[in-house]
Amino acid sequence: MNSVLILGLSLILFTLAYRLYGRFLSKVFGLDPSRKTPAHELNDGMDYVPAKNWWVLFGHHFSSICGAGPIVGPVLAVAYWGWGISVLWIVVGAILMGAVADFSSLVVSMRSRGQSIAQVAGFEISNRAKIFFSIFLWIALILVIAVFAIFGAKTLIQEPDAVIPSMGLIPTALLTGFLLYRTRIPTVLATLIGLGILG
Repeated sequence: MNSVLILGLSLILFTLAYRLYGRFLSKVFGLDPSRKTPAHELNDGMDYVPAKNWWVLFGHHFSSICGAGPIVGPVLAVAYWGWGISVLWIVVGAILMGAVADFSSLVVSMRSRGQSIAQVAGFEISNRAKIFFSIFLWIALILVIAVFAIFGAKTLIQEPDAVIPSMGLIPTALLTGFLLYRTRIPTVLATLIGLGILG
């Protein structure tokens, strides 16, 4: 099948899911656009800081959801079962599982003053649940970091030219954040400067 057609159909499905399924989930969770988020309500300039605009928020969430499952899973699916399963994983899995899980976690966190899911478990269930959830999250994060370390190491071994540019990611991110929040440079310009440094 033509890759452009697959991309087009995937984008159509994502758009329909956003418009229709997203609207349904908004009603289920009783979302109110006028309700203040913890970033505004508890703004302290350090832990609770509103995003400068929706582009920054979108970029943050986009990078946050790209964990081991969405990245490594489809790669392994292609290796073992072909591209069809991988496309289903990405499109159907994202719509019915990944997006809903992230969305509901964010709603629960926002309604709990921005607390982590382990702290929410402590409030809603028991202190024992909080401890077990914290241990589970700790182990899960170790596994995620280990998988990324393995894939990162393999990539850098196969492509040694990527070592120096990779070392520049964190300083570039810090500089871009400084430009966004400590200067009056527009978001587009700060982004272009960051991309230019990486290029």
